[in-house]
Amino acid sequence: MITVQGKIAIVTGGSRGLGKAIAKKLLDEGMTVVIADILEEELKSTADEFTAQGLRADPFVADLGRVSDINGLIAYTVKKHGTLDVLVNNAGIQIRKPAVDFEEADWDKLMGINLKAFYFAATAAAKFMIKRGRGSIICISSANSTEYTSKRSLYNISKAAVNGLVGTLGVEWARYGIRINAVAPGYVETDMVKQGIKDGIINLDEILSILPIKRMLRPEEIANAVCFLASDEASGIVGQTIFVDGGWSKNGLPEKKDL
Repeated sequence: MITVQGKIAIVTGGSRGLGKAIAKKLLDEGMTVVIADILEEELKSTADEFTAQGLRADPFVADLGRVSDINGLIAYTVKKHGTLDVLVNNAGIQIRKPAVDFEEADWDKLMGINLKAFYFAATAAAKFMIKRGRGSIICISSANSTEYTSKRSLYNISKAAVNGLVGTLGVEWARYGIRINAVAPGYVETDMVKQGIKDGIINLDEILSILPIKRMLRPEEIANAVCFLASDEASGIVGQTIFVDGGWSKNGLPEKKDL
């Protein structure tokens, strides 16, 4: 049995998609979750939806590209809820274009959310967690941290860096009772991905050809992994990146019918 009931968590980018699924799982398991997002209307709608289900959701509007907002989020959570047990760094953005077309502004924008925000949210949380001698931080990486796709160079780089972030901070903070790990999803069936398939940006047949399980991941499958890492049952897991990708990162060439 996973034991997270009564814990206080923050989930960034929790108003929709994967973040919403993660928040829902933690809430269902009896946690209080502060959902942070810059999308104020979607954030309120999601929090209202959870509250109507009797779940302990607390919305907090934050621009995670600003360190001052990140510090405010951590301070708010500790002040209002008395503690912070779990931080889920989930918020992220994607910019698609050929590598030679990326500009400095693209780098700053994407790395600001996908890496800088993760680092400063983790360190802000750790300052509090070190004092109490325990805590769990989970960062959402991607199978693209090792399985590269074209026109996503900055995204791929940012997620590879997240894997390095949890490794180095895991080593540094384990002595204080803090566990930091990452979950690396593969292709997940979110509304954004569904729209990409509909618009022809994402080729579903190509995706399925490289996935040994022959289907896309469900958001709940990623949320389950996050919940486990947040729990006391994961007490020996430190600095690791757990791939929840349907076997994509372990696959070779796409299967051919004539082989």
